[in-house]
Amino acid sequence: MKLTINEIAEIAHVAKSTVSKALNGQKGVSDEKRKQILELAEQLQYEPSASAQALAFSKTGTIGLLLPHEAGYSLSGAYWSAIITSVAQAANAHSYSLMILTPSSDDDISAPVETVIRRRNVDGLIIGAEQLDPAITSRLIEEEIPFVFIGRNAQIQHYSVDVDNKGGSDRLVSHMIGEGYRKIVCLSGPASYLYTQERVEGYRSALARAGIAWNAVEYTSYSIEATRDMMARIISLYPDMDALYVTAGGDFLLDCIDLLRLSGINLHKFGIGTFDDYRFFDYLSLPICTIRQPLKEIGSKAAELLFTFLSGSVPEQMNYILDVDLVLR
Repeated sequence: MKLTINEIAEIAHVAKSTVSKALNGQKGVSDEKRKQILELAEQLQYEPSASAQALAFSKTGTIGLLLPHEAGYSLSGAYWSAIITSVAQAANAHSYSLMILTPSSDDDISAPVETVIRRRNVDGLIIGAEQLDPAITSRLIEEEIPFVFIGRNAQIQHYSVDVDNKGGSDRLVSHMIGEGYRKIVCLSGPASYLYTQERVEGYRSALARAGIAWNAVEYTSYSIEATRDMMARIISLYPDMDALYVTAGGDFLLDCIDLLRLSGINLHKFGIGTFDDYRFFDYLSLPICTIRQPLKEIGSKAAELLFTFLSGSVPEQMNYILDVDLVLR
């Protein structure tokens, strides 16, 4: 079995970055420690990864942005489009190009990572974290490709930029309660996503603080078919609901509104809240309250973290949580 830098670092009782610098002849390692690591690597017959060596000695002048869903979904909405624009501007400011990477399906997010490793065509990655498996990030660490997350992952602790999901959700639902709504159903995305879990926590904390026993949470994927099926279920299960809180916006919310309208609900007397904010909401003529995320800042901050790594430094903190705004219509 091929020995990795991580294993050498463990045996030598030093950081992986120290081993990497020693093996690649980079600064930041004492002569004594470098000699010790090189001798250990020789004894253990360590053979460096070709892709890792290439990344250590050369620069492509390109960073990658790996989106968490297939292109048809990720690129059709305003969320990732705004972030892509912000990351591209940051890359240009550093004289870098930006490569957009998408999986062919939600079940195959590892494929773009393996392609990056094989082709060695980016210096680092910004990754939408919601669907990542620890095995994917282990590959990037092994190949010494710097990466940062947009969003966080329940299974992986790593440098990331995210928003205050729980606090924003609590604030929005508290406003809906203040408007007189008491039977608010929460429709959320996949339960495995960390941001989904936090937004549901915010919904529940707002209800509990107001002394409202009603607590109705339903989960679905973001596909049109699944959303329509779940909305039909909600309308059947909760005929006396007076409001709907959707933990994501865009087409997901529009599908929900369509089903509510078709069911005969008077939407001008029905409460609607969503954890997203888009310009087209202004034209719906409905009393929607939303959470506006700082999409430009999310992209620029993620790029800042990645370029910190590419400069040979380490960011001051691991997780950056950005504030969100409540928008009333």
